[in-house]
Amino acid sequence: MATGTGRPWWAPPPPSAAAPSAPRFPSPPSSFTADPPAEFLCPISGTLMADPVVAPPGQTFERACIQACAALAFSPPAVAADLSGSHSSSSSPLVLVPNVALRTAILNWCDRLALPHPAPLSPDTAHDIAQAQEPSTRQRGDALEEEIMAALGTDGGATPAEQASAMALLRQATRENQQVRRQLCTPRLLAALRPMLLSPDADVQVNAAAAVVNLSLEPENKVRIVRSGAVSPLVDVLRGGHPEARDHAAGAICSRAPPAPRGTARAREAGMALYHVSLSGMNRSKISRAPGAVRTLLAAVEARDRANEGDAAALRRLAVMVLANLAGCPDGRAALMDGGAVAAVVRLMRNGSAAPGSAEQEYCISTLYGMSRGSMRFRGLARAAGVEAALQPVAEGDGGVGRDLARRTLRAMRGEDDEAPVTATGLLGRQWDDGSVVSEGLVSIRRPPHRSNYAGPSGSNTTQF
Repeated sequence: MATGTGRPWWAPPPPSAAAPSAPRFPSPPSSFTADPPAEFLCPISGTLMADPVVAPPGQTFERACIQACAALAFSPPAVAADLSGSHSSSSSPLVLVPNVALRTAILNWCDRLALPHPAPLSPDTAHDIAQAQEPSTRQRGDALEEEIMAALGTDGGATPAEQASAMALLRQATRENQQVRRQLCTPRLLAALRPMLLSPDADVQVNAAAAVVNLSLEPENKVRIVRSGAVSPLVDVLRGGHPEARDHAAGAICSRAPPAPRGTARAREAGMALYHVSLSGMNRSKISRAPGAVRTLLAAVEARDRANEGDAAALRRLAVMVLANLAGCPDGRAALMDGGAVAAVVRLMRNGSAAPGSAEQEYCISTLYGMSRGSMRFRGLARAAGVEAALQPVAEGDGGVGRDLARRTLRAMRGEDDEAPVTATGLLGRQWDDGSVVSEGLVSIRRPPHRSNYAGPSGSNTTQF
C-alpha cells in the first residue's frame, strides 16, 4: 500500500536536506569572554594547563612546571609544598596525581570557543620558567633581612615599638615560605634575635620566640640556631617569660631542636630544658607521643662513658628526672612500658648507678610508682623485671616518701588498692608550685620556679604559630 508521496507506508521518510546537524557545542553568547578561568592557569607559569596534576597539599600545577621546581629543590611563592628534598630523597618522592576532571573542563572550554587544545610544556621551557622565579625569592629574602636589621638599628637603640614591629615582620615572613626561612636564618639575624627573646616587652618576646620556631622548621636551620647560642635564651623564656612566649619556646626546644651531642655542656643544657618542658601536663603527653623520645631517654639512662663518667652521670640523672615526670600522665605510662622502661629502671637500680639514697634512686622509685598507678599491665612487667627484689630493701628501710612509694608500688603489684595521698616531705623533698615533686638532693640542680613578671598560668604547648 502506497502513501500519497508514492512511497510504501512502512518506508521511513527521506532525510530532510534543510535540517542541519546540531553542533556538538552551542555557540557561545556574545557576552562570553575568551579569558580562561583562573583555575585553568598554572600558578607557576601562568598559562593554560595541558597536563594538570595535583601535588601535596592539594594544589594543581602543570606537570612539567612542578617537576622542574622539584628538580631545582626550589619552592616558588605560589607553591605551598616543600620541594627542597622531594627530588633527591627516594624515601619521600614527589607524588603527582592527574587532575582528570580539570583537564576535561579545560578541553571542553577550548572546544566551546573553537580554540586549539593547550600543548604540554617541554622540560627545558618549564625549567627556564621555574629558574626565572628563583632569583626573585632570593632578592625578597635579602630585602627582608635588611628591612628587619634597619628597624632594629645597628647600635641596638630601637624603641620597644620598633623592635615589636621588626619581630612581627620576621614572624610573618618566616611563616610563609620555606625558601625565605632558609635565607633569613643567617648569623647576623640570629645574633640580633637573641636579645629580643629576653626583652621585657611582651609583644617583642612572643614574636621573637615564634620566629625561632618558624625558622627551626627547616632541618638545616636547626644547627645554625643551636650554634648561634639561642638555646640559653629559650630556656630563660621557659623559666620566666610571657605565657605565650613560653609556649613557643617549649615548641622550639622540645619539638624542633636538634639532638645535642652527648657528653657536652650543650647536651646537659638541652636535657635541663626538656626537663622543664616536661613539668607541664600537656607537654608530657606530647613528649610521650613524639617518635623516639622515650627510646632516646632510656638510652641516656643506660649509657656508660668511662672516659667521661661525670658527664654521663649528669645526663643519666636528667633522663631519669624526665622519665619520672612522664610517668605522671597516662600517655607517658603507656609509652614508658612500651619502651621497656620497667626493666631499664630496675637495671639502673641494680648495677649501682642509682645508689641507695641517691637522687637517681629517688627518681627511679618515683618512675616505677607512676607506672604502677591503675595499670594491670605493670604487674606482669614488674614481675618479669624483678621490681620486687629491687624495691624490697627500700620498703623495709627508714621512713620517708621513698619507703612509702616503694611499699605502694609493691602493693600495686599484688593488686591492692591504694589511693591515700603521698606526703611531699622526706625522701622526695618538697613539692614545687608547678605540681612536680623534686628531691632535696636535686635542689642544687633544679632551681626553684622563677616568678615571672607576667600574671597567669602558662598555656599548653602548641604547634600552631
